[in-house]
Amino acid sequence: MPRKPNFSDLAKKFYERSLFWIAFLIAGLLADEYIKEGYLFDPADMIVYGTHEFLIMLLSMLGVAICLLRASSKRTGEK
Repeated sequence: MPRKPNFSDLAKKFYERSLFWIAFLIAGLLADEYIKEGYLFDPADMIVYGTHEFLIMLLSMLGVAICLLRASSKRTGEK
């Protein structure tokens, strides 16, 4: 009988999983934007709260932050 997973088991692939879901959400937002508005991205809408572009910008910033955390943890020798 296999053992029950603990928190460290769930956190092992956190970076890969989170980046996958961020990319998936960005792709979904771009597809929705193209279907609803007829274009993929309007940079002028990045500063308007609640638009697809604003959410894409936030998700991109979150992805960059996760990549920086991953790089810093690898540099210090943590897993």
